[in-house]
Amino acid sequence: MKWLIGLLLLINMLVLAYFKLSQPIPVGMPGGHEPIQPEMIKILTPEQLALIPKKPTPVAQPSPVVSACYEWGGFSAGNLSRAKNILQKLAIDFEVKPIAQQDTTRYWVYIPPLASAEKAQAKIEEVRALGVKESFIIQDPQWRNAISLGVFKDETLASKLLEELHDRGVKSAIKGMRNHDGGQSSITLKNVSDTTAAELEKLFPDFSGSELKKAACQ
Repeated sequence: MKWLIGLLLLINMLVLAYFKLSQPIPVGMPGGHEPIQPEMIKILTPEQLALIPKKPTPVAQPSPVVSACYEWGGFSAGNLSRAKNILQKLAIDFEVKPIAQQDTTRYWVYIPPLASAEKAQAKIEEVRALGVKESFIIQDPQWRNAISLGVFKDETLASKLLEELHDRGVKSAIKGMRNHDGGQSSITLKNVSDTTAAELEKLFPDFSGSELKKAACQ
């Protein structure tokens, strides 16, 4: 009988273990999937939304204006007066300085005056088509309808430009020495932006032989 009781006890233990193992194992809820608490949800009206402080839009800072100093010259007494009037209208800070006699010589590469403004315009279009960008028609009465191609203190640089122009096909270009009369002056310009400098370069046709170059600010 003892063996029968032991057998029944073993059977009961096996049945109990079977039911324990057959139950599903609880799985923890992954993060971010917690139950929503509906009592915490509140729908705002348009009026309430309008009262919520908005994050201010960042204001773009303007780019700093780059300025530099220039030297513009040389000018005879008559041209100097006209140049000063232009600079005053542009509200440019400037200072007039006399040029020593030995420094007034310039070497000019140019095309001699044409018979009319129309012929000068046709010639400058022909020159630019050959790849020469630095060129403009002179309006100065003494050299009206000539075409300036470059002004230099160093004759070597003028000769080099002339050779390059002839190689490009600008055969009518010549080089000349420009000894200005006494009383020449240059103008030192201060706090000039790139835009203003470009505007001044457009005035070169009215001031034949003048040049604008950057200079050290003092």
